[in-house]
Amino acid sequence: MDIGTYPKPLGNGPIEIFNYDERIPVEGGNMLAWGELIYGKPLTEKQMYDYELKPSSHNPDRAGRPSITGQLKEAARRPEPSKEPGRQKTGKSHEDR
Repeated sequence: MDIGTYPKPLGNGPIEIFNYDERIPVEGGNMLAWGELIYGKPLTEKQMYDYELKPSSHNPDRAGRPSITGQLKEAARRPEPSKEPGRQKTGKSHEDR
């Protein structure tokens, strides 16, 4: 990480900065990072967007909130609702051909 590559909001500058020599897998291998920043208070969505930062799933303000990967996995496990509830197929429709 270099000068100007992370936000320094007034009253909420980084508490700790960890630089890596190369991009390494973080968050269980779900993304690659050049380093880690620890702030005393959460950054705004705009600050994270402007600097292309991703919040850690270990952040106290994210406790109990599943990651987008977790949300997608959960959605994939749910059965797909039928298009017309209560109506059974009797033969091939145009969608099946």
